[in-house]
Amino acid sequence: MNEKGIKSPTRSKREPKPEAKVPGDLATALGKNKKARAAFDDFTRSHRREYIEWITEAKTDATRQRRLETAIEWMAEGKSRNWKYIN
Repeated sequence: MNEKGIKSPTRSKREPKPEAKVPGDLATALGKNKKARAAFDDFTRSHRREYIEWITEAKTDATRQRRLETAIEWMAEGKSRNWKYIN
């Protein structure tokens, strides 16, 4: 293809996803923990979205509560959602 001068079709750029809406229980928990709130506010939109989706996708209330507690703990330490996999 390069020798013949054929170019690959260009991809159209996607619109960025809108800002994820923070659920009430997460907002309440962030209000009680200043370190977690500061870290959450400093995260990129995609990191905030990862936490929000992880919490809201829980199928049971017990799982959601456990994830919420874990998320607040990790955010207070300044960790992103997938911090374990970052080198």
